Amino acid sequence: MTAVEAIGGSLPLNTEEFARRAHAYTMKPTRNPLKEVLDKASSVEETPPLLGIFNDIPWHQFRENEAHAWAKAGFSWIVNDAEHSQWEGWYGREQNAHQCRHGLLPVQRLHREARSSHGDVFQLGARASMRPYGTTYEEAEAYYRAVNFPEQGKATPDDRGGYPVRTGDRTMMFTPDDLRGAETETQGWIQFETAEYILDKDMRDRVLDLMAAQGPNKACCFVGPFDAILREGDIPEIEDAVNELFREAAKRGVHTGRVVGSGSLEDPKGIEDAMVIAIENGCRLVCVHPFTSDMVYRGAAAMAAPFFAAAQRCGF
Repeated sequence: MTAVEAIGGSLPLNTEEFARRAHAYTMKPTRNPLKEVLDKASSVEETPPLLGIFNDIPWHQFRENEAHAWAKAGFSWIVNDAEHSQWEGWYGREQNAHQCRHGLLPVQRLHREARSSHGDVFQLGARASMRPYGTTYEEAEAYYRAVNFPEQGKATPDDRGGYPVRTGDRTMMFTPDDLRGAETETQGWIQFETAEYILDKDMRDRVLDLMAAQGPNKACCFVGPFDAILREGDIPEIEDAVNELFREAAKRGVHTGRVVGSGSLEDPKGIEDAMVIAIENGCRLVCVHPFTSDMVYRGAAAMAAPFFAAAQRCGF
């Protein structure tokens, strides 16, 4: 399967694909469109890369036509950022529903201190939760207990609490079996963005093994080396360590992602080359470095560019 086939077979997306996505969401609001693509592949190596972006638009300013534009352009997953944007990035039922209807996976990133909130975001329509800035194995363990319903008779204080969810016809799911049956497509994403998780191979492998134990495509790893560099200073070996992380995760069947590009890497060809390196090392969740709020200016600048080029040619 190619990257374009994975998003419906055409780029930009056509009307029929938007209709298919809206129908699929209406029939099953708890579906996870990105996980469906991952589940179809026999291995990480066979999985096509999927494009994502971090969303910094406040929930009260978000419009459905933005989700439509992101989907039409070929994005598959959106990280609604409530770590640094705080409450403005904590998306509710309506905002998540807009993204889901367009076949986008809403990933809700929360601050590092969040615990039970990671499971609660699923009740608001997010299909994945993202936990940033881990430094210990115990943090990863507590996170997965917070996003998974407890096994009966084996509950711990960190386990996810129950709250009814609805099916496509708005039937309320009340019982423990109902809840577990309805919430099978949720995912827990962990960010690897500290030296402890990226450079410490023993720690890295323990956390990756824990992620693999969650079940097929239930856990994803997202690498953000910026914080490791911010804490530790310039780390020459960071890029090699990140690529090794991708390869080690792929061996365990865990999909990984990263941001490609930065303020110092704006050249489209350079970004493309860096994406090729990431993909060749096993990265499948590829993220652009601008935020969603940057699209307004970048789109306006692209539309204005022919005018100023024409004016210059005419001597103005």
